[in-house]
Amino acid sequence: MRSIATVVLVLTATILASPAGAVVIGDYVGYGYETGGFLPSDAGDELVFTAVATAVDPVTGADLGIQEMTFYGYGLVSDGQTVDTNGNTTVTYTGGKLEIYLDGSQNADWGTNPPNATSPATFSDGALLFEGNFTSFVIIIQADGAGAYEGNLDGVAGTLLDSTCSDCGYTWGGAWTADAGAQIIEGYDLQIDGKFDLLEAVPSETDSWGGVKSTFQR
Repeated sequence: MRSIATVVLVLTATILASPAGAVVIGDYVGYGYETGGFLPSDAGDELVFTAVATAVDPVTGADLGIQEMTFYGYGLVSDGQTVDTNGNTTVTYTGGKLEIYLDGSQNADWGTNPPNATSPATFSDGALLFEGNFTSFVIIIQADGAGAYEGNLDGVAGTLLDSTCSDCGYTWGGAWTADAGAQIIEGYDLQIDGKFDLLEAVPSETDSWGGVKSTFQR
């Protein structure tokens, strides 16, 4: 398995905290890219990300000593980017899926210049723990370069749904760094560090930078 470079966090630990009442299904690190490159994010570009869990909740049934939990997100289509009067850039996405797998082979490998022979293939093998459809997804880039992302999902398949509530909400969020030399594997645009949370069922909506911050600061 390719070892991930140390993540340089661009947000404070307060912002990265999970919303109150959330169950952190998994902490993860990984990489993402957007067809056409990032930034800018052009309308119609697809965002893809792959990640591995660094810690998991017992509800998953996973043992990271002998298994890996991998994440594969795809089909997130950019609506194009907007820049506000303060210089903050927002990119919203339409559609998209998240799949989470448990795999005893521990073979996850990002490779270079994805898609390639190992990515996303080694992140989408094993037993399906969760499959969800994104109901919203947004990336925020502050004028100073700090970045955050948050998505809401409806769960549609996977064994996790059998061991949690039947009417739950899920969020996928955290911080990212853009290309910073050796920290980003060749062919990837973003390095991500975040959490996958289980929430009570709530309506999903696209959020602003202020909304993302307030969610993680509760």
